[in-house]
Amino acid sequence: MNGNIKNVKLGEKFIIKGEFTRDVNREKGIIGEFKVEGIEKLDSDLKERIYKLREYIFSKLKEKLGYRRAAIVTSIAFGYTEFLDRDDKEDMKSLGILHAISVSGLHMVLVYSILKRIFGEKVAPIISAVYVIFSGAALSTIRAYIMMVCMNFSLPLKRNYNPIAALSMSGIILMIFKPYSIFEVGFQLSFLATLGIIIFNKKINKKLYKFPKFFREGISICLSSQIFTFPVLVCYFKEFSFGFLLGNLILVPLMNIVVILGNLLALVINFEMIFNYIAFLAYYITMFIDIGTKWLLNITPNPIYLNELINISYIIILITIYFYKEGYKKALYFPTVIIMYFYMLIYSPLPKIEYFKEGIIAVSFRGERAICALKKDVDLKKFKVITLSKNAYKDFNNIKINKNFNIEKNNKDVILKGRDNSYLIKLSKGKNSSNYDIIDFKSENYGKIILIDNKALVFN
Repeated sequence: MNGNIKNVKLGEKFIIKGEFTRDVNREKGIIGEFKVEGIEKLDSDLKERIYKLREYIFSKLKEKLGYRRAAIVTSIAFGYTEFLDRDDKEDMKSLGILHAISVSGLHMVLVYSILKRIFGEKVAPIISAVYVIFSGAALSTIRAYIMMVCMNFSLPLKRNYNPIAALSMSGIILMIFKPYSIFEVGFQLSFLATLGIIIFNKKINKKLYKFPKFFREGISICLSSQIFTFPVLVCYFKEFSFGFLLGNLILVPLMNIVVILGNLLALVINFEMIFNYIAFLAYYITMFIDIGTKWLLNITPNPIYLNELINISYIIILITIYFYKEGYKKALYFPTVIIMYFYMLIYSPLPKIEYFKEGIIAVSFRGERAICALKKDVDLKKFKVITLSKNAYKDFNNIKINKNFNIEKNNKDVILKGRDNSYLIKLSKGKNSSNYDIIDFKSENYGKIILIDNKALVFN
């Protein structure tokens, strides 16, 4: 939606009048653009009141702790990340603990366990549902809640709890509710991390039996959750942080305390003295988190940049290990695929054009590889590593690929000119007035074009 919606807040309900333009993006669940012309607010409901309570807690904490610490507490406890500082997000990302500000299984286990002890098994799921709404109802939160409910009712129904079955059930429910959710990175990371913990956590824990329990359990959960999420992290972010292990062992336990304190603040919001005391404790916990973050950033190496070759190699190695353990000895030949793929990636026998949403066009053909910046302040060094390119250009007007094709810059878009056909590679949201065939990448994170003779094959 666009138009006069500045005063619209999350959780509120309106009747909106305006003009709708259809522009489907199935991966993001978007069916078009709506230009708002008139707006009428409806009466508030339970959901709106819950969201207003969250904002009220933030405003009260801001008075006591200051803007930044209030943002840290509410983001960790409720997933309320709207006011979290960008530098804090980057620090958490560098240490591999960004999941701590996304209400997920970790939060649900803590909250549900406390509610279960206080209110019992029958009431805890109902109150937990309110917490799911209160925290923004993220896909990872709903997934964790469904699994918790399955576990809670397995004993009364005289059924053994099967975590993989519960994970599958939550996935089916979410895909029925939001079919496009399977394309969201949060959905993929949540399910893959949980699957990794279910399959590998106990096995890794047993291997580390010589270590103290706290240390052993922390390492096993960190490593098991990374086994299946690693390829997705590389695919989306093109980098990997080695600080994730220390970050999860040292900082996440402190963040767990903030989760508990934050939810206690919601319960005692009208009891000023108790609220102030808990806010005081939260202040010092966040201070220790700051100290630990700075220390870890100083001793851990910077994130490394990775490319699709690492992804393909990692996946093939996992498949090889699985089939070899199952008795298929010929699976040892699988890694030869990596050599073939490496040849195709590096040499590029066919001309290839890649688009990255950060503002990069990469061109490769017969061993020659180069990247061109479409936006200012693009990290060319990073994308040279990701694309394995030799040359990088901050600006360009015309690039000759081979005797049939060349690329020309056209404002914010790019024109791919062929001997017989020409294409407009659409990167901007403006209306198209050209007569070229359109290759639409404006809503994509990544796009690839392979040129065969005088035709273009497009992969989104």
